Amino acid sequence: MSAVAVLLSALSIASSAACAAISWKHPAQVARATGGDLMSLARSLRALPGEARLAELARRSPPESWERRLALEVMAAADPRAKIAAANELLAEIEQRLDAGAGWPRAAARLSALAALFLATLSYLAQAGPSVIALVLGAGGAGAIASAAAGRAGRAAAARGREAIDALVRVALEPLDSADNADSADGVGAPRRPSGSPRRSRRAPR
Repeated sequence: MSAVAVLLSALSIASSAACAAISWKHPAQVARATGGDLMSLARSLRALPGEARLAELARRSPPESWERRLALEVMAAADPRAKIAAANELLAEIEQRLDAGAGWPRAAARLSALAALFLATLSYLAQAGPSVIALVLGAGGAGAIASAAAGRAGRAAAARGREAIDALVRVALEPLDSADNADSADGVGAPRRPSGSPRRSRRAPR
């Protein structure tokens, strides 16, 4: 095998591996968006009295995790309106974190395929031989397939994350709705929340 053939083969393998590595960063990033199994945490919190849920959420959550910040910032807010605003702000933040890098796998799959076609053309022009062309195209196809798989894994992980976040927020902030209903029944006239209950994660799986 000539030096040119070796170079083109190495470039194809390297570009495909780089595309796959970049793509798989997205599912890993989604997995790190929260600190643990939020669905199990939501189920365990549901067994507690409403007024104890936020404090228990803060106690059980890892330090610096999103769910711990949710508990602490909502507890620190002065009134129901401020609590809902704090929750909505954190929900918008986690939505951005789940979406960050979502386009990487699709772009990487296209890049891997285009790089393989380009290098295969160079291999043909350099008369590197059919085996080198097949290797270049095979490496590019493998990189594109791995990138597409990373995209599917990232979308599935993000959908599960949104479902778990919605469940946790519903359970943890349920007492706010009860408090508002009680105030309305007593004629106290509690301040109306600007957006009602905390908004849920909006992006559906593609």
